[in-house]
Amino acid sequence: MKKLTVLITTYHEAFVVRGGGEYELLSIADGLRQCGFIADIYGPYSRPLEFYDVVLHFSVHGGGLSLLRTIKAHGKPVVLWPNLWADALDEASVQAIREHVALADFVTFKSQAEKRNFLGLVDVPEGRIIQCKAVADMCNLKPVPRALFSELYGLRDYALWIGLIEPRKNQKAIIGPLREQGIPLVLVGKYRDRAYYDACRRAGGSDVMFIDSLPQRSEIVRSAFQNARFYAELSLEPAGLSALDAGLAGCRMLLSDSDWSREHFLDYAEYVDPLSHEAISAGIERVQQRPANAGALRSHVAAYCFPSAMEPLVSALRRALV
Repeated sequence: MKKLTVLITTYHEAFVVRGGGEYELLSIADGLRQCGFIADIYGPYSRPLEFYDVVLHFSVHGGGLSLLRTIKAHGKPVVLWPNLWADALDEASVQAIREHVALADFVTFKSQAEKRNFLGLVDVPEGRIIQCKAVADMCNLKPVPRALFSELYGLRDYALWIGLIEPRKNQKAIIGPLREQGIPLVLVGKYRDRAYYDACRRAGGSDVMFIDSLPQRSEIVRSAFQNARFYAELSLEPAGLSALDAGLAGCRMLLSDSDWSREHFLDYAEYVDPLSHEAISAGIERVQQRPANAGALRSHVAAYCFPSAMEPLVSALRRALV
């Protein structure tokens, strides 16, 4: 059987500051290759458009529309991966999303929560919807020297949060409650909003360690997860792949109370209102009291790993060719 060739595209400025979405795109490309596809990311070193059987377009950011229109004009089938949690969007943004949907042969959703949220904003015909899964990396199951991160950074018994530092991610909300309980915080991530980043640094003082980045899929990342007192992600939108990675590492977890969180983690996490200081404080106390249940959590999250979690997307890409 001929190898399916896939071109992965996105909006032009996506990689100026890499966040969870960009790492997810790279992870999807790697996963497709593991499934036997030829999968390239659009750029100077990708092959001519006619080489590819199908295009997987990542995101519904308006900056990618010109490229997507050109691709569609060349007759290529398009599978859309919206990666969007929509609220408070202006009409121009909504119209851009509608055009993305109109250009796509299929639209994929990684969770029922994402699907409900998206369809509350933009209609998608049922026959063009593909239910997929977020895809985590099984490397996080590999054991590492637990003390590696602590020895390198001189920190123990910390809470960990990995992701872009920005208002929607809401890192500042946990700083005060953690300080009140004497728990240091490690924030791993760059920023797009300098004012918010500076506000977090002022609020955190010496109680928060800021690390711009850690190497993807590395022992140091796995050690950071495995050595943390617990993992926290109290964003105002669904958590990213880092939460799934933390689950694979067996971390106790403190997450925003949302349909997305409960759909993915069931009773394996503590949930809080991310806008309530009191709720966050109570959640910090509860998560530390949870019994270690790393094996069961890892087994649960493993359903989101390669290769089985890739099957719905693989099916969508093949269906787009029919």
